[in-house]
Amino acid sequence: MKIIVKDEIATKILAEKIAPFLQCNLCLLLEGPLAVGKTTFTKYLLQVLGVTESVTSPTFLIMQQYTTKDDIGVNHMDCYRLAGLEQQEEWKIYFDYFPDRINIIEWPALISNQISSKYEIIKITIKVGNDQERLFTIKTNNPDLSAALGKEG
Repeated sequence: MKIIVKDEIATKILAEKIAPFLQCNLCLLLEGPLAVGKTTFTKYLLQVLGVTESVTSPTFLIMQQYTTKDDIGVNHMDCYRLAGLEQQEEWKIYFDYFPDRINIIEWPALISNQISSKYEIIKITIKVGNDQERLFTIKTNNPDLSAALGKEG
């Protein structure tokens, strides 16, 4: 499903539609070039889930952790720097934090094959369109989420 987002307000509205479908043992994979809005989108998702802390990019720390208003843990991970780690074992330790949490993963290509069979996956690719619009391509096998998003398009 493709959704055109014209501005930051529309990004927030899209996050409000998707956030209720985020649950424990789910991985939301966010792909797209630098500065396309992956962290901004995550910030709005976490606001909807009741996270009151400031949401920042996890690029330098690799993973930030938050707690929702319903006391659900959220991992916000950026895999961009994992490719620089010498041993696969160095970055696999992050998987210990995945069970029973919502996992939002930016730059997931390096680890997506490691998690696809263990977790429900929602994949979102964001691209810059005309006039700084964003094109969100959303892949999910959740029929309720697809129906909710169908109202958008």
